[in-house]
Amino acid sequence: MKVFKSLNRITLNYTKNSVLIIGNLDGVHKGHQSIINSAKKIANKQKTKIGVLLFDPHPRKYFNKNIKSFLLTELNERLEILKSYGIDYAIIIKFNKRISSMTPNDFCKKILLRGISMKYILVGKNFKFGNKRSGDYKFLLNFGKENQFYVNPVKLLKTPNHLFNKTKMKIYSSTNIRKLISNGNVKLAKNFLGNNFSITSKVIKGDQRGRKIGVPTANLNINEYVAPKYGVYAIEASFLKNSKKRTLKGIANFGIRPTFHKNSEILEVHLFRFKLNIYNSLLKVDFVEFIRHEKKFSGVEALKKQLKSDISKAQKILN
Repeated sequence: MKVFKSLNRITLNYTKNSVLIIGNLDGVHKGHQSIINSAKKIANKQKTKIGVLLFDPHPRKYFNKNIKSFLLTELNERLEILKSYGIDYAIIIKFNKRISSMTPNDFCKKILLRGISMKYILVGKNFKFGNKRSGDYKFLLNFGKENQFYVNPVKLLKTPNHLFNKTKMKIYSSTNIRKLISNGNVKLAKNFLGNNFSITSKVIKGDQRGRKIGVPTANLNINEYVAPKYGVYAIEASFLKNSKKRTLKGIANFGIRPTFHKNSEILEVHLFRFKLNIYNSLLKVDFVEFIRHEKKFSGVEALKKQLKSDISKAQKILN
């Protein structure tokens, strides 16, 4: 998959007459997968390429600087997923004042028509763009008719009844998935994503308290990812950039460690039957199921007893 990190670097011969999906595609969830499948059908019929147009940073983060933890997938991770779905190229546009203040007409003319020169565009029916989100799929449709490209507005994918009954969420959307994860419903989030919600981050040095009580942990910052609910989870983990990739099982606590009077958020991961030094390694942590809320214990012995119970529950879930 070719990645163009600015409009200036686009090879027009590569993108001309292609099928283009526009959106943030955070999480590349089942709704996004549905759009990708529709794009593939058109591309196969027209014997042309499929591309995606992404914005970085995410527009919501750009407009609200107070949002820290927000993403379902960091950009590089998203690109890897899109590559696995057979996308031919990705264009990453730096979302800044110039882009955010563009009129819908300028966006269509300068970026889509002159910059990419695609033949087909697919967007969700909730797609908004241009200054003050004044452009929508209807504007795109009219612009396309006047400029010889086709626009296919895709209906938002509805959740099946069994999922709606459990979540009261009508559609597959990144916003809905973030809500589920923030509430600890990672098992339900998997039904929306098509895979476990995961966080990939570098293992950093901690206080080594876990080692002293017989439950060594790898500590990770969650960086820009959406923050899961504070508590203990059954997890699966794997080391990236490791040719002998294997899945490890364990438990993780995300929170502020109130027993030890801490107040900064950290993800602590304990891997079963694993003893290697893994500082600075890149660890991918898959959240499988929520086990319990984070709580303050009376002391280390009470914590050790609870961790033994947590590990037992996690092993049953993961086996």
